Amino acid sequence: MDLNLTILADNLAYILILGGVAAASSLLERTVKPLSWIVKIISSFGFAVGILLMVTAAAVWSSSVPDAYTQYLLIGTGLALVLKPIKDIPWAALIALLVGGVCAGYVFLYLTLPETVFGISSQLIYLIIFLVPALLVYMLFKFIEDVLRLIGMILASKPVAITLGLICIAQGILLLLDTSLFTILLK
Repeated sequence: MDLNLTILADNLAYILILGGVAAASSLLERTVKPLSWIVKIISSFGFAVGILLMVTAAAVWSSSVPDAYTQYLLIGTGLALVLKPIKDIPWAALIALLVGGVCAGYVFLYLTLPETVFGISSQLIYLIIFLVPALLVYMLFKFIEDVLRLIGMILASKPVAITLGLICIAQGILLLLDTSLFTILLK
């Protein structure tokens, strides 16, 4: 299957405006009263819009976008929208439970233990086989989860998200006018 992502690069300005509206939705809902229902719909799909922004950033990476700052803007705003809803999910615990359960399940199904091993109950050994990998994986992923939560808290904070959203909207409009915000600012 050939996946052609040039359509994303061709519609970069519209995707930036969509991402900007999703990121700045808390401000836009209050200021644009007649269109607040459209803003609410877009903000409810913020996670999907964030993924769209990051995929678009990957699609335009090798093409000739106006500047590299637009790519960074796509990635930053996409991360803000993606990390906002998932920063509160305990990913480390979920992954640790999954790994511990798979390890204990594998031993239980394929390496059946006798009733006792060296005088230790097989249920206790299964519990140890569950806990050791689960705890190791939890400690590793807890650090990663905390770093992502910190990044998500910073990017998804209202001042940063609104700023990113307004910059995306401005850049999208200027791209439609065949110029770039960053070329204007860097002159």
